[in-house]
Amino acid sequence: MSVLLRLHGVRPAEVSARCSAAAELMACLHVLAEPEHHPDRGPWVRRVLTDLPEPAAADLVAFAPLWARFRTRLMLPLTQGGSGDLDSELAEISGLDIGVFIQMAGMAIFGLRQNFGWPLHDAADAQAFVRACGERSTRRGVLAAELVADPERLRGRLIGLLHVASETFFGVLWRRLQPALQRSVERVEASLRTEPLPLVVGSLAPNSVIDVAEHTVEFSKLQQAAVPVRGRGLVLVPSHFAHPHLLVKAEKVKGWPSQQQPPVVVQYPAEQHGPRGADTLDKIRERMLVLTDAGRLEICRHLINEQCTTTELAWRTGMTQPQVSRHLRRLREAGLVVSARHGRTVQHRIQTSRLYGIGYDLVAGIVG
Repeated sequence: MSVLLRLHGVRPAEVSARCSAAAELMACLHVLAEPEHHPDRGPWVRRVLTDLPEPAAADLVAFAPLWARFRTRLMLPLTQGGSGDLDSELAEISGLDIGVFIQMAGMAIFGLRQNFGWPLHDAADAQAFVRACGERSTRRGVLAAELVADPERLRGRLIGLLHVASETFFGVLWRRLQPALQRSVERVEASLRTEPLPLVVGSLAPNSVIDVAEHTVEFSKLQQAAVPVRGRGLVLVPSHFAHPHLLVKAEKVKGWPSQQQPPVVVQYPAEQHGPRGADTLDKIRERMLVLTDAGRLEICRHLINEQCTTTELAWRTGMTQPQVSRHLRRLREAGLVVSARHGRTVQHRIQTSRLYGIGYDLVAGIVG
């Protein structure tokens, strides 16, 4: 399954890159909610949970459906511009029409794309929503019932929790992370001035398929969607804690105050884009392990000087096309191969700089 961004006709003024404290806070909260998916963050998770005061720790568990899997649109940029500081972004959430808040929070609480007759003014719609959330999990059901019973109170509790998170761990963390994230924004902005939009957007993830001629970028995700960006705008948000996830948020909101829907948001791992320093030892180890497979190494040898299709690689190597596809997926996941559509074919090419960089990064990781 995949999310396809349709970028044809998108004007430069409709695309922006920006930092967002609220988006980064949500990425942190996602890690706290699902630490088993981020084992490298274990020490950080334990420190944060130890220092968090008890009422906030309980609320962190209660509100987890908002940022566990289907992360809420509330904490991503709601407009094209903005300062990106946490206080102003939380003020935006506080100022949302209550029907819009119910819908944005409700979609995340349920955790799947479904229309429950937003914003749940009808009692039957509200009951169906609470019942469906309860069938998914007790925690979702409790939070859904609170949203239906008193959405303003729930919003107040949420904003209060986010302020406590800022005071206890996120404020200091954000001051440390923001300079690096801002540098990523500047690199993306420079690329937007000189490169086709599909190439810039596609460079944000190693598993993207770029079609410059059709003005599309396809990201491999656990959902199926085709998203026209023209007329809505696109905001590219770098993140440190989102790694290794790339998040695409494009759901439309009933009752949005303007004719134009909120912009499509792509939150991407900042370290995967553009010029970089040495990779972590874990990433180097991953790439070295990927290259120990004779089949993958053979594919790299064929891609080192030219782009090839899956069919051509299968013919050259004597492997079946499914075998080649599996090897290419592993190479893309390691950041060693990129794929782009040209007309009816998908061409694969090696990331030569990353291949050459393995030795240097290994030494830098050991010395550093």
